[in-house]
Amino acid sequence: MWKKLISMILAIAFISLFTFNSVEAGSKQRNMWKGAGIALGAVALGAMAYQLFTQPSQPPQEVYYPPTEPRYYPPPPPREYVPGHWEITREWAPGTWERVWVPGYHARWGKWVEGHYEERQIPGHYVERRVWVERYYRYN
Repeated sequence: MWKKLISMILAIAFISLFTFNSVEAGSKQRNMWKGAGIALGAVALGAMAYQLFTQPSQPPQEVYYPPTEPRYYPPPPPREYVPGHWEITREWAPGTWERVWVPGYHARWGKWVEGHYEERQIPGHYVERRVWVERYYRYN
């Protein structure tokens, strides 16, 4: 983090040196310290860039701390094996209507009644069926 911050400051300082016009009249030694500062900054910036690009980047090492005491896992609940078997179930069958032919007949006082169809209702009732139940485990 510090290396990046310092390198950014030096880069900004280095770029800013080129933006100023340094044409001045005077002695030759007047700009000697400016040149020395620029050279020193360039050396420092070059050294940081060299270290930044030549060192392999390593991920941070992860530290593993084993648990201090063993963890408790409760035992599984007891279970009982139930094999496949047949069961008899009662199911409700709803009532239905059916159309029945009634042949002709003589009524109580001797009157003839022609053959006809009658609608008769069959009431609902329970039906017992055999059903196969797959095997399973029963937990107590």
